[in-house]
Amino acid sequence: SRLWLVAGGGMATVRGDCQTCEVDPPYRHTGSVLVDVGYRVNSQMDVAADVFWVPLTAPDGKLDAVHINGVAQFRPWAGRGFFLKGGAGVALLTNWVDAAGTEPIAQKALSVVVGTGWAFRRDERVGWQVLFTQHAGAVGDLQTDSGSVPDVIGNFWSVGVGLVFR
Repeated sequence: SRLWLVAGGGMATVRGDCQTCEVDPPYRHTGSVLVDVGYRVNSQMDVAADVFWVPLTAPDGKLDAVHINGVAQFRPWAGRGFFLKGGAGVALLTNWVDAAGTEPIAQKALSVVVGTGWAFRRDERVGWQVLFTQHAGAVGDLQTDSGSVPDVIGNFWSVGVGLVFR
């Protein structure tokens, strides 16, 4: 079959930032979950739907980010497992800054993903892959109970492993 599914998890580093922030936001570390459903176009190119979930609890609040992207995955060497991937979609963010008020904050953002990895046992029914990705969520103006924070972006770097089912 040309259809495939990847399900896996990894470690993510998260950092939010804005152009007018007076403090340097810290890097936070947490787990992440990745699910890809794809179609092999040819021996070097795949297209897929990529879902990446990052739950984070920090002393100053909670973040629940889900990135949903359409991606293209390219293998420069058809006989090797190395691949490059990139795409765009939407990020759904909840409780970005929990300390700003009593109500949860829900925002949508432009999501962009770039990454690379290596697939092992890529011609077998079940294989696995190691991947490194960066998901960026361009929120724009973040609405909080205390006002608007302009030009907010969230960066999500991850290293993970996934099982591949073909």
